[in-house]
Amino acid sequence: MGTQVNSVPTPATCVRTGRERSIMSRLLIPREHGAWGMVALPFIVGALMSGGWANLRTLAAALAVLSLFMLRTPLLAIWRHRAAIRKAAREQRPAARNERTELRDAHFSSVVYMSVAFAFGLYLLLTLPVAPLLWMAFAAAVLTAAILYLAVRNYQRYPALQIVSAFGLTASCLPAYLAVHGRLDTVALWVWLLCAIDSSASVLVVHARLEAIVASRKRTTSSLPHRRNALLAQAGLWSFLLLLAAQGRSWLLLPFLPTSALHIWDMWQLGRMPTARVSMQRVGIMQLAASIAFCSILIAVLRLSLV
Repeated sequence: MGTQVNSVPTPATCVRTGRERSIMSRLLIPREHGAWGMVALPFIVGALMSGGWANLRTLAAALAVLSLFMLRTPLLAIWRHRAAIRKAAREQRPAARNERTELRDAHFSSVVYMSVAFAFGLYLLLTLPVAPLLWMAFAAAVLTAAILYLAVRNYQRYPALQIVSAFGLTASCLPAYLAVHGRLDTVALWVWLLCAIDSSASVLVVHARLEAIVASRKRTTSSLPHRRNALLAQAGLWSFLLLLAAQGRSWLLLPFLPTSALHIWDMWQLGRMPTARVSMQRVGIMQLAASIAFCSILIAVLRLSLV
């Protein structure tokens, strides 16, 4: 075997490489595929449920929502970098050399995303009722700050935080509905509630699968608490749905059948073969397909119930 020599790039090479990179390659994009679905699908449902969705305000709302969603990634990178510097200072040791390019990209991405969100948010403020937009902007800012704070301290695996994140991401249906309909009503709130409940249950099931994979690699950990949380979420979901059915809203059970069937099958597989190697890409595709089916059936049953 030959000896491999790792060449270290000179500063001039790094500068030249950074200048040659395109603007799009410098943008930090969220890698959570499930989070993309929790933002995009409820937005589409909210827009379609409000009537004529093909207008400029819908496009502005979509760009504003996506910009705020993507803003979390560069802000988290910047916050973690500063936390690492403070930790090194407390321990009286030199700070590790982080990726300078990534930090510059994080600053660049945050400026781009905030600029896009501000520009299209201002357009919405000039064309829509101000009060609900300000309330949604305030809630988004507080929720984003809280999630980033907890993520930096590695609390993002807590079930309560995952459920709160699901409710926050699926709230994208509200600005979509407002952009088309001009005001929020009970239909928009029902869309948000049902999408948030379904996404919360899905997040806990996927997280149980991830923890089972981690437990199979680290003998000292256990995935049983996460499986229990996922099962409790399913029990709570169907208790809520049966309560709605008892009140004469049995049609609301239909959209949850595809996702619940997938979750039950997944939890059964996880209980039967907890250490089985399952491609997370396959799990993500199946969850996305079930979410699309959920949103399609939800649109159909809500339209039929409103006729």
